[in-house]
Amino acid sequence: MLPFRASLFTLILSLPPLLGAVESRPLLDKLPQNSIQSAFQILRRDYIRREDLSYEELNRAALQGLLERLDFGAELVPAKSEEKAVVPYVHAEFLAPDVAYLRPETFAQGEGALFESALKGVQEKKAKHLILDLRAGGKGLFEEAAAVLQTFLPSGELMFKLKQLHSDDAELFISKSAPIWTERVVVLIDGETGPAAEAVAAVLHGQGRALLIGEKTRGASVSYSDVTLDENTILRYASAEMLLPDGTSRFKVGLEPLFKIVGSQKEKRLAFEGSRGKSHLPYVNDRVRPRFNERALVHDQHPELDDYVRRSKGQSLPGDEGQTRDAVTQRAIDFILAGDFGGASKIDWKPKHNPAEGPVENIPKAEPANPTSTNPEP
Repeated sequence: MLPFRASLFTLILSLPPLLGAVESRPLLDKLPQNSIQSAFQILRRDYIRREDLSYEELNRAALQGLLERLDFGAELVPAKSEEKAVVPYVHAEFLAPDVAYLRPETFAQGEGALFESALKGVQEKKAKHLILDLRAGGKGLFEEAAAVLQTFLPSGELMFKLKQLHSDDAELFISKSAPIWTERVVVLIDGETGPAAEAVAAVLHGQGRALLIGEKTRGASVSYSDVTLDENTILRYASAEMLLPDGTSRFKVGLEPLFKIVGSQKEKRLAFEGSRGKSHLPYVNDRVRPRFNERALVHDQHPELDDYVRRSKGQSLPGDEGQTRDAVTQRAIDFILAGDFGGASKIDWKPKHNPAEGPVENIPKAEPANPTSTNPEP
């Protein structure tokens, strides 16, 4: 038995398609090497369909098991896949008074400059709060992540490092310009936050500049390399990882939000697609069906009667299909506005004026009774 093939059996027992053992991995992880070798020999000799366990099939199963274990660390992709051209895009608008919302979507080349321009725009409009939405997905470029980060961090500050395997040196990303936004940022994250976006969130959080809201990230802050295996297949694998200035790695660790809010991934994608180039407000403001009220009375309207007539004719009404909501952004806005309201509320527990002091009221008290035990004369 070849040592290479024997060592690959560490991965084979975890494959449900081959052995139907979904629960085998926890046991497999505890097996010593000699037990793994014994299991390999027994299956090759006594498995009911041992002819299926050819060396070619074992090698394919081993690679499949390895990729499953590495998760997003490595994958096989088609060599001739028609990938859509990635166009840089940054969504920017005010979703509430003084609350700006920025959403970089791709971190493709040039998106850092777009983000800087958008951030300057909301600052010129006197934004007091900033929501940075990093849930759009996409791998992106770490160079663009650095361009986004330097709009928040002082010039000359080390933002993060990118370390290649088998290299003692790391590529340093240092801020080269003065910050545009110096206040804290509400950052939205989830499991679809891409590598470059996660690097932005990790650095801002590490600097104490970001309040994380949403769901835990995957911990995919790595750079990928592609190797062509044949004319049809490319092996894509993580070849460099992002390190914080203190050397901390977030690979497969991820970022935990301070406030966990679980939203629908499907509705989030629909909201992003529907608001691209338009407004995101329809996805964060609840749609209210018109009712019969004083305003309708003044304008000689009766929306509820109109709805009743349409319904009686079997026609649908606006809102019957439901409303697509970006719940995470909704809660982030609520959090900011509630903080503003609470911060502006001041209670003075001390009375502003001394209470009026009138004359002491003299209330006469009843004299105590002095009962006698004399009997009346007959």
